[in-house]
Amino acid sequence: MTEKNTHTKLGFELGSNEIVKTRVKFKLKFTDYAISNFTSNFINDKGKTLRKVATPFDTGSGKSFLKGLRLVQYQKTKSKIFELRIWLDNRCIDISLGKFEEARFGVKQCQEKLFELVRDHTNPKGHWIKNPRLTLNAANDDEKKANVEESLKLSIREVIERLCKANFPRSKREGRLSASSIQSACKVLIGYNWRTHHLIFTEDYNGHGLIRFKANYHKRTVKPEDWKDLFSKFPHGKGLIKDEKFNPNGEISVYDDVLGAEKIDNLTPGLMKRFIERNEKGFGTKKNFLEAFKCLWSFAADKGYLGDDLPSNPTLKVKFKRPEVANAPGSKYKDLRFTDQEFKSIQIKCVEKKDIYPFQAEACLMKTVTARRTEETCKFRWSMVNKDETLITLPASITKSRKVEYIDITPPVKRVIDMLKEKLKGEYQKYRFVDWMFPTTRINSKRLHEDKYVRSDQCRIKNIRGIWNSIRKDTGIFGSPTMIRTTVISIYKLELGTTSKARVLSGHEQDSTLDIHYDKHTTQQRREYANKVANVVDFAKVSNE
Repeated sequence: MTEKNTHTKLGFELGSNEIVKTRVKFKLKFTDYAISNFTSNFINDKGKTLRKVATPFDTGSGKSFLKGLRLVQYQKTKSKIFELRIWLDNRCIDISLGKFEEARFGVKQCQEKLFELVRDHTNPKGHWIKNPRLTLNAANDDEKKANVEESLKLSIREVIERLCKANFPRSKREGRLSASSIQSACKVLIGYNWRTHHLIFTEDYNGHGLIRFKANYHKRTVKPEDWKDLFSKFPHGKGLIKDEKFNPNGEISVYDDVLGAEKIDNLTPGLMKRFIERNEKGFGTKKNFLEAFKCLWSFAADKGYLGDDLPSNPTLKVKFKRPEVANAPGSKYKDLRFTDQEFKSIQIKCVEKKDIYPFQAEACLMKTVTARRTEETCKFRWSMVNKDETLITLPASITKSRKVEYIDITPPVKRVIDMLKEKLKGEYQKYRFVDWMFPTTRINSKRLHEDKYVRSDQCRIKNIRGIWNSIRKDTGIFGSPTMIRTTVISIYKLELGTTSKARVLSGHEQDSTLDIHYDKHTTQQRREYANKVANVVDFAKVSNE
C-alpha cells in the first residue's frame, strides 16, 4: 500500500490508494511529482531482469484522455518515456511522445501533445483513423532539418574571416579584386583596428590584388603567419584604434561591431543603413561602406552560405541621397579643363622637376601625351613596349575596361621613353632590371636581385601627388591631375572633329561618355564660339533692313 503525502491538496502521491496484489495492476498518477519519484521494478514474477517496464497511468476520475498512455522506463539508463499504445487496422502501434524531463517536457506538455494527436487522428467516436507516428516523424524530420540549417548559418563575422582567407574573389568573373578595392573593403570590414596595420596590399601582373603580412614595430607584434594567426592576435573588440588623430569619427569595423554577431541571413537594408549612417560621412565614404557590404554578400551567396532559397540582395535596396552638385567632393573640377597655356606650363614644369621628382615627373608627362588614367600610367612596364618601340600594349589586367588597349608611340611619347632611359643610365642605373617603367625611389636596393620582389607592386609609384603639388605651388594653377586627361581628350575631339575618332585614342567604349563627360571648353573658347554665331543672331541686321 502506498503512503499518502500529508500535502494532499498538491496531489503528491505516487499511485492509487487501492491495495494492489500484483505489479501489473499498479497505475501511476499523472503528475510530475509522481513520475519524478517513481522507479519501476525491473524484476518480474519469475525473477528475470527486464530491459524495460511499461506502467499505465491512472485513467479514473475524468482522465479518460489518458487511455493507452503509459510510462516506459529503461533498466540501463533509467530514462522515462511517455508512450502511447493505440490500435489501428487491427494491429497494435506504440508511439513515443517524448522523454520526461520535469523542467522541459512534463505532464503539461505531454497532455497538450496528446490532445493534438487525438483531435487530428481520431473520428467523433474516438477511433483512430490515421497513424500519429507518421505525423510525429514528419514533424521530427522538419525540426531536425531546421536545426541543421540553423547550425550551418554563419555569422557576419565568420563570413568576413572566410572572405579574407579567400583573398577577396570577384563576384562576376574569375580572379580577385584590385588592391585598391581590397584595401577599401578591409577598412570597412576589419579596419579602424591595429590588425590592418599588419597588411600590405599589392597586385600581381594580372591585376589581381594580393595581401601580404608584415610585423608592426609600433605594437611590437611579429609578422602574422596567416589570417588565422592575425585574427587570433586581434579578435573582435581587441586592438581598436581610438586615437582621434587616426580615427576622428570613432568609427568601428563591421567585424568589431555588434553587427558582426548577426547571422549573415539576417542582414537587412535597415541594419546596413543604420550602421553606415551612425556617424556623419560624405557621400563617397557611404558608397565605399556599401561596396564593402556588397562584396561580403556576393561572397556569401557564391559560397552557398545563404541556403538553398537565396534571398534577394539587401544591398541593392540601400540608397543614399546625392549631395548638391555645388557641394559634391571634386565638383569644382568636374566641368573644367586646363587652358592651352596652363597645359603647356604643366609640361614645362614636369621637365624642369624631373630630377627633383624622379619618375613621378615622367609619369605626369606621359599622362599629358597619352591621356591615360593615373592608375593605368603608374602600371606601365617596359615589357609592354614592342621591339620596334612603335606600340605599347596595355593588358586587360590594368585597364578600367578590362580589355586590351593600345598606345601608339608618337614622337612625344618617344621623348618621354627616352627621358626614362637616360635616367636609368645615371643615378638610377640600379633600376635597369626593374620592369616597371615608373619605379619608386623607395625600392630596397638590397633586394634588387630578387626577381619576385622587383616584379612586385611594391616597386612602382602609386600616384603623382608629389610633382602635382609642386606644380600647383609654383604656377598657381587651379585643378587636379584628372583634369589632364579631360584636357587631352577635349583636344582630341577638337583636332579630330568627331567623337568616334577621339574615342579610339581615349580607350572609352561609348561615344556618349566623351560627349557627356569630356566635352569641355575653356572660357576663351566659349567666347570665340559666342562671337562666331553672334553675326547670325544679331537683330541689328534685321532692323536695318
